[in-house]
Amino acid sequence: MITENSNPFGYLNEQYTIETPENVTFQYDVAGIGSRFIGALLDMVILSLALMLLNVVAFLLLALLQPQLFDPIELLQSSAEEMWGVGIVVALAALFNFILFWGYFILFELIWNGQTPGKRLAGTRVIRMDGNPIGLLENIIRNLVRIIDFMPSGYGLGLVVMFCNPHARRLGDYAAGTLVIREKGDQSFDDFLKGPSNELPAIIDSTTGLSAAMSAPPAAVDPLRERFATIQQLSASDFELISDTLHRHQSNPVASGLLGRLAKAMANKLDMEPPDTIAPSTTVQFLKDVAEAYRRYHR
Repeated sequence: MITENSNPFGYLNEQYTIETPENVTFQYDVAGIGSRFIGALLDMVILSLALMLLNVVAFLLLALLQPQLFDPIELLQSSAEEMWGVGIVVALAALFNFILFWGYFILFELIWNGQTPGKRLAGTRVIRMDGNPIGLLENIIRNLVRIIDFMPSGYGLGLVVMFCNPHARRLGDYAAGTLVIREKGDQSFDDFLKGPSNELPAIIDSTTGLSAAMSAPPAAVDPLRERFATIQQLSASDFELISDTLHRHQSNPVASGLLGRLAKAMANKLDMEPPDTIAPSTTVQFLKDVAEAYRRYHR
């Protein structure tokens, strides 16, 4: 479901909305053609510089191993045995050029959760159409189709396709089922990655931000046990909803209003006073604590 706006150029500011079976909606700001172009331009500059550096190194190696290459007379007099190093250097240079050209986007979008250096500087990120982070398969597909989007040159075909749909998706996005969104800056990762409110040592799971099982203290000394004494009233679907929300929030900050509504709903189920929803960090911490208490003590 798409939220329209009155801006005649609204396709640059569309919002993409996903509604879960629990009637909780996640809203994302779609990255327009302008921000996507800036990100792509920055990536191409970085990639071009890297390729240039790689080829300069290859050129210097050739000059070191076979200086006769730069003397036409000596080159004509060289035997095949004397030219063995040239073939190896040229083959390695071609291989590394191929790996760098194709691996740049795939590697960064994989390890940076849908971002390349250009996308990070432009404030955009790739996600799946269901709102989840991009996976390896989607990553490979959208970047392999990039060569078609680039035809005949300068992302010509990709730009035409992006102009023809409200989400500014190129062919690679259609093939992989992905969407490029704008990052929201109202919540920092530093706030999100703070430990549980009981300040006990914890190992944070990189996927959900919840502490790992080995961090749970004995029930007798755990403040979470007393604070969430009614944790049995939560269902498995409640826990999954909280975990999914925290997971999405780590990838792209969820609107504070949605976090507040979810926190109040969970507090009502637990017969607790709802947390202060004015500060997003407080709401996120409450949801993390609820999920951690469920994981430790729900039976």
